[in-house]
Amino acid sequence: MARRRPRWRGAVAAAVALAGAGLWQGNGTLLLAATLPLGYLAYGAASTAAVPDDLVVSRSIEPSTAPPGRPVSVALTVRNESDRTLSDVRVVDGVPTDLAVLDGSPRGGETLAAGEAFTLDYTVVARRGEHGFDSPRVRVRGTGGGAIATAVRSPEGDDALVCRLDADAPPLSDRGSDRVGQLATDDPGDGSAFHSTREYRRGDDAGRIDWRGYAKRGTLATVNYERWVSTPAVFVLDAREQSRVAAGPGRPSAVELGAYATTRALASLLRAGHRVGVAVVGVDGDGPAGLTWLEPGDGRDHRARALSLLESAADAAASGRGEEAETSAAEAGETVDAERQFRKVLDLAGPRTQLVAVSPLLDDEPVRAVETWARVGRPRTVLSPDVTAANTVSGQYEQVRRRTRLARCQSGGARVIDWRRGTPLALVLDAAFAVEARRPDGRVRPGGGG
Repeated sequence: MARRRPRWRGAVAAAVALAGAGLWQGNGTLLLAATLPLGYLAYGAASTAAVPDDLVVSRSIEPSTAPPGRPVSVALTVRNESDRTLSDVRVVDGVPTDLAVLDGSPRGGETLAAGEAFTLDYTVVARRGEHGFDSPRVRVRGTGGGAIATAVRSPEGDDALVCRLDADAPPLSDRGSDRVGQLATDDPGDGSAFHSTREYRRGDDAGRIDWRGYAKRGTLATVNYERWVSTPAVFVLDAREQSRVAAGPGRPSAVELGAYATTRALASLLRAGHRVGVAVVGVDGDGPAGLTWLEPGDGRDHRARALSLLESAADAAASGRGEEAETSAAEAGETVDAERQFRKVLDLAGPRTQLVAVSPLLDDEPVRAVETWARVGRPRTVLSPDVTAANTVSGQYEQVRRRTRLARCQSGGARVIDWRRGTPLALVLDAAFAVEARRPDGRVRPGGGG
C-alpha cells in the first residue's frame, strides 16, 4: 500500500511569501528566490515509493523451543535483493503481545543498497504455550520523502516460539529406602565405589576380599563399597493465589516457573531410579482435602501423569495471575484451605518420603509448612523461584521479606535452593549438587541457597 505524505507545506508558504514580496517591491531577486522552494515541492511531488518484491525478510528464533523464563534470541533480517538502492527502509516485527521484550528492539531502519541487508536483534522471555509471531510490517520511503509504501511480508525461517515444561533434578537428602537407585548413603554395602575396609569374616564373598592388602600385610580384610539406594520424594507445588504473580508483564508466573522446575527435577529422579510424587496446593483438586495429588511412583506412564498434572496447575495459574510480584501477599484472597492441604501432604506421603516445597515464598504459609515437616523429622528441600520486582520500593521490600523466609527455612535444617532471575535452572541445580560434599566424619553437609 502506497500513500503520499505532504512533507513540503513549508515550501509552499515560503514560495508564496517570497513571490508576494518580490511583486510588491518589484524585486527580481526575491521572485527568483521563490522558485527554490517550488523546486523542492516539485521534487517531492515527483517521488514515488514501493516495497519491491525482492525485499526479502527472514526470522531466526533461538532456541525455538524453550522452558518458561528462558531468554530467547530473535533475529529479523531484511535483505534488498533488487537492483536499486532503497534510501529509507523501516521494519517492525510482529512480536506476540503476551511475550515481554527483555533486550534490544523489534523495530529499526536502514538505507539499503542493492544486495545489502540489516538485522534486528532482540530478546524475549519465554512463557508456557505456543506463541506465533505475526508477519513483520515493512515501510519504504521514496527518495524525495513525499511518498511512503507499506507492506506485510511473510518471513522465511521461524514463525513461532514453543515454551514447554522440561526436566532435571534438584538434590535430595541421602536418606533412602533399601531399593536400589542412584543415591549414595553413608551405610556401606555392595556396590561399585570404594567405601571402606573391615576385618574379614568367615563366609565373606571372595570377590570382596582386599587381596592387594593381603599381599602387603598378610592379613585378610573385606572391602565395603558405597551402597546406592533410592528414596521416595514428593514435590509440593505452591499454586495458591499468592504465588500467581510475575516479575512484570509478559513474564512467566512463579507457578509456571515452579511447574517447570518440578518437571525437570521429576524426570531426572525417575531416570535415577527413585519413586516420585506430586502435590499441588492452592487449587481445587479431586484428592483428599481438595488436594491435587499423585502418589510416588515410577515409570513412563507415571511421568506422563505427573506432567499432565503440572501443566494443569500452570494453566490454572495463567488464567488468574497478577501482573506484579510487589503486591502484598495479604491482599490476595485464598480460594482453598491451603494450610489444611499442606498438612494433608504429611498424611499422604509415607514416613520416609522426602518433601520438596516449590514456592516463591511470598508469604509465611509455605514456611510454616516446612517448619511443620521439620517437627516430624521429614527430610525437606525448598526450591524457590524469585519473581520479586527490584525496580520499585515495594518490590525491594518484598525481596527482603522473601530472603528472611529463605533464612528461616535454612535455619530449620531445610536445604534451600534460591533460583534467582537470569540464572539458568540447570546451573542452580548443579550448584546445589556441589554443596553435597562429604565431611571427613562421613556426614552430609546441608545445602545452601543460591
